[in-house]
Amino acid sequence: MDKRKVSNKKVKDSLLSALIQLAQYEKWSGITVTALVEKSGVARSSFYRNFSTIEDIVDYGIMQMNEKYNQENPSPDENFRNKELMYFKFRFFKEHAPLILTFHHAQTPQTLLAAINDFVIDAYGDMPTSSISKYELYYYSGAFYNMMIHWLEDGAKESPEDMAEEFLRIANAQVR
Repeated sequence: MDKRKVSNKKVKDSLLSALIQLAQYEKWSGITVTALVEKSGVARSSFYRNFSTIEDIVDYGIMQMNEKYNQENPSPDENFRNKELMYFKFRFFKEHAPLILTFHHAQTPQTLLAAINDFVIDAYGDMPTSSISKYELYYYSGAFYNMMIHWLEDGAKESPEDMAEEFLRIANAQVR
């Protein structure tokens, strides 16, 4: 990778880290570019060279998380009834709780939910619009998203394995 790309990635990662830190004690509406560049230690011009808005940092973070998820995912499919996959999902999202909650508190749940949907679509492929089965994928994605967010907001007191077991218990009760 050339030096400029390495430098830009370092700036982006610094700004993302600063955003996560600021979001832990600051309301989203109170986070400014000035606060971000001060917290990250990067120049304002570096911010604008890499991002147009603070929301662009959220998109960057989701992209980074998506890449890491795909690299670490032990299962080639996104079967919501697969115990190993559900254990992985809850462990992965607990590990990334500050990032996930930053996205959620930024009131970008559609973006985060879209990323979770993308994980599923990447595994199953885009279904034809005429296929009613596509709604099952969206059902499980939405159910997982809501369960995971509330668990993280409550401090993730239960283990990822317990959460995966509970998700599977609920999902299996819903099987036709």
